[in-house]
Amino acid sequence: MPANIVGAGLGLRRGYMKTLDENAELVASVVDFMEVAPENWIGVGGRFGRRFRAYTERFPFVCHGLSLSLGGPSPLDMDLLAAIKQFLDDHQIACYTEHLSACSDTGHLYDLMPIPFTGDAVRYVAHRIRRVQDVLERQIGIENVSYYAAPQVSDGGMSELEFINAVVNEADCLLLLDVNNIYVN
Repeated sequence: MPANIVGAGLGLRRGYMKTLDENAELVASVVDFMEVAPENWIGVGGRFGRRFRAYTERFPFVCHGLSLSLGGPSPLDMDLLAAIKQFLDDHQIACYTEHLSACSDTGHLYDLMPIPFTGDAVRYVAHRIRRVQDVLERQIGIENVSYYAAPQVSDGGMSELEFINAVVNEADCLLLLDVNNIYVN
């Protein structure tokens, strides 16, 4: 991931575009980069697609994924991964992060479910992250997720800190540390 993306970022949403366009000079002076969930923009054409392209040509972008289900039991969605790679390449976005969670099984769960803090889970998730990095041809970052009930493991369990460190080390990926999620946990 590029080290030069620093400063104040803005999560770009379609509903913001008119106001951002009307205040383009101010926005350019205070916003250093923009962030999007690629799932919300992949395949978007027409007016919004053209406007999005104009933003990616004016600002550095980072992407934060919502749907890879790195800790889920189902195989990685290779069609989604290919679409994300194409999106990142088309818009010259080098920085991609994803949640360290499960969000699908036989269908999408529409929630980010925590995964057990075990050595087996470390190996499983690290393998999937390495596969994602191979397909995307870039190192990714993973985000710690919030959980409202700590995943309990009777044997071989780890603390959240030990688990995340082990995943990051074994997968050779980066960490997007969500401070609010630490507080919630």
